[in-house]
Amino acid sequence: MTSQPETRAQRRAAILTERRAERDRIRAAARTGPDGARKVVFGGIVAVVLVVGGLLAFGDFLDRPGAAAGAIDVQSSMAGFTPSEIRVKAGTTATLDWWTDDAAVHLQGGVHTMIAPELGLNEALPAEGRRAVVWQVPNKPGSYDVYCETCCGGKDSPTMHGKIVIEAA
Repeated sequence: MTSQPETRAQRRAAILTERRAERDRIRAAARTGPDGARKVVFGGIVAVVLVVGGLLAFGDFLDRPGAAAGAIDVQSSMAGFTPSEIRVKAGTTATLDWWTDDAAVHLQGGVHTMIAPELGLNEALPAEGRRAVVWQVPNKPGSYDVYCETCCGGKDSPTMHGKIVIEAA
């Protein structure tokens, strides 16, 4: 019995099938062999490093203490005030729940300050501290600069400024 010669297309199809089978065997070995285990362990280590790095970089945002009822939450940091704009009503009494996680070594005199001379604000907050600032808001609607004089260049630093907006009652 004489077999018919294969066509070129049939030979090509056979070669491709053989290559696919070899590739599948190599992939299966990589998933189950020692190299596959190393890849899984390496991927796990990378994931842990990224999570820990994220917690260190953004930890201030995750464990941020909540403001007392009716108080305005204000954080001082090396980057300035958060929020950068504080809105209050003219002629009212405002309570600022003011806090910082900054260490004393980063602050001149070991404190952050909140200064707005036009509004009668001149407060100091110890490093890694928190306190309520009760403030009688002047009856002067407008937008006023507030700054920290003791950190990162003080009043001359563009990042150490915020804004207090007094709205008409």
